[in-house]
Amino acid sequence: MNKLIFTILCLGLIVMAQAQPLSPVELQDQPVYTSLDEALKNPEQVYRLKLKGEKKWDTIPNKLFLLTNLQELTIVRCGLMQVNQQIEKLQNLQYLDVSRNKLITLPESIGNLQELKTLIINRNMIEYLPESMGKLKKLESIDAWDNHLYVLPKSMAELAETLKIIDLRQIPLRAEELDYMELLLPKTKIYYTSLCECKDSR
Repeated sequence: MNKLIFTILCLGLIVMAQAQPLSPVELQDQPVYTSLDEALKNPEQVYRLKLKGEKKWDTIPNKLFLLTNLQELTIVRCGLMQVNQQIEKLQNLQYLDVSRNKLITLPESIGNLQELKTLIINRNMIEYLPESMGKLKKLESIDAWDNHLYVLPKSMAELAETLKIIDLRQIPLRAEELDYMELLLPKTKIYYTSLCECKDSR
């Protein structure tokens, strides 16, 4: 019986250690870590991490996913060619900025980030988004300008009531491509620079 009580107490402590999503005001009050090594010294206390061009990685290093309470993650100008499938371990992540890298797509596992509200992927080489995007029921904003993103996955129709903004400026969209996006997301504000009469094949 004593072993059972001890096990229950340990499980309770583990659950307590997992932070709940903070409000925007609470999150802004948390310190911003700018070094992954520093953040890993106290991983359970890290809510915000901003890494900007100090190191070059092909993908997000596995040790970053030890920061299980992370709610705001910025990795900019780090040469990322892919986002690690383990991104789904950051279950409380609300804000993800992987702009100015070398990404072509995002992993299917990103759809498991149920708390994600803001996704910033501008200035990459993204050609398509995964079907799992439709599972991001709290997603409010996508900043995707200056990519090669000419079509959205059908699943994003599931976000019609929640997605407020998608920024597609500096992407030469055809009229029919924009029409299809507006059909998928009739209540979403879609920002674009201008329509083109492109003859090239997509």
